[in-house]
This record gives sequence, C-alpha cells and structure tokens, in this order.
Amino acid sequence: MIPESKWEWFGYAGHLIVGHMCRFHLCTKVGKYLISTVGDYRSSLDKEDDKPREIGCNRLYETMVFLAGKRCVVEHCRCGQPSLKTASEIDFAGYNVAGDAQRGHMKMCRKYARKP
Repeated sequence: MIPESKWEWFGYAGHLIVGHMCRFHLCTKVGKYLISTVGDYRSSLDKEDDKPREIGCNRLYETMVFLAGKRCVVEHCRCGQPSLKTASEIDFAGYNVAGDAQRGHMKMCRKYARKP
C-alpha cells in the first residue's frame, strides 16, 4: 500500500480537453497512476450564461484513472505533473455534486494505492 504521504498533488486538471475551463479539478499521482477529477465546466465567460455544463452523459464531474507518463519539464511551467501515458482510462466514476466528486477522487486514490 502506498501511504498518503507519498501521493503527489498537482494544481492542473489531469485530463479532459476542456479541463482548463473546469472550476473544479483534483489531480493526484499515486504510484504509477494519475487520478484526475474535473467538473463544474463553464463553456462561456458570459455572466448571463454562467452555469455548469455536463462534461459527459448525465454528469457534471468525473474521475478518471490513467497510467502516468512523463513529467512536465516545460521551461515556463516545470510543475512536474505527469502527462498521460495513454489516452485510455483504466477506471472511471461520474458525479453531479462537488462533494461527491471530492470523496470519489479520494476513494480512487485509496483504491489505486493498494495496487502493485
């Protein structure tokens, strides 16, 4: 089991092409896995149309697990966040409430902390 003290947390969304437009994002490296949760997607900067949009079928938030790839070494960033080794997710969960997404992210982190 990988202890929580060995988990690495990152400030950027780990997946979803519009992840930069999500107000909610958690990204954690647990061993060889990258666990990414995104949601509260806003497709417009227009205040009149400022409401969350679905990021998938019947969900406002989602967690996906990927194999972690190479780390960011871009000169102006150097955040160290891993890229995705492949674009195919290993695991997935969807939610419609931010608290559920946060709890779901932690549940996935604990699940993959037990994997070899």
